[in-house]
Amino acid sequence: MRGGGGRVASFVALLIALGCAAAPISPVAASLSSTPTLEGSFHRVRRGETLWRIAHSYGLDPNTLAAVNRIAPTAPLIPGQRLFIPLPKESAQFVWPVRGSVGTSSASRGVTIAAPPGSLVRAARSGHVAVATRHLSGWGTTVVVDHLDGYLSVYARLHQVLVSPGATLRQGTPLGNLGTRALHFEIRYCVTPRNTLALLPIE
Repeated sequence: MRGGGGRVASFVALLIALGCAAAPISPVAASLSSTPTLEGSFHRVRRGETLWRIAHSYGLDPNTLAAVNRIAPTAPLIPGQRLFIPLPKESAQFVWPVRGSVGTSSASRGVTIAAPPGSLVRAARSGHVAVATRHLSGWGTTVVVDHLDGYLSVYARLHQVLVSPGATLRQGTPLGNLGTRALHFEIRYCVTPRNTLALLPIE
């Protein structure tokens, strides 16, 4: 998506207006540094990556990631090395908003999902509609759902919006549909993008 600086500025202003900047730290997020789960996936190390950078991209504490993989937090990584990534506990709370061909966005840590025109896009988790507009700068037709614990999910490049601001949604409720463009979907904790793919169920 183009106009990244404008999107970030718009989103920061939006979240401040929602009061997210002052949101308390989620107990779930705070617990990530405790005993990790045994469920997860693997990450193959690319050249130049560090343990801190990989842990940060998945929303994990670097010490937790090191402990799970039985390596020192300062140990150098080798390109091609596989690291086990424990799934954050909050991953069980989100579902895919639509089924289709998935791509990733390194700039925002979001995902794009291409599906047939007319496909319904559903709330990935229960919450309140914070934004429902056809003209969010840099995003186009967009719905933002506030999950009331600091987390928000963003559904951009929609063709049509089916909900209104303030509406209460249950997980799985249709909130829009797609046209010819792929859905851009993000999960954020306040102004911080999370690794969206890591918080969705493994296909």
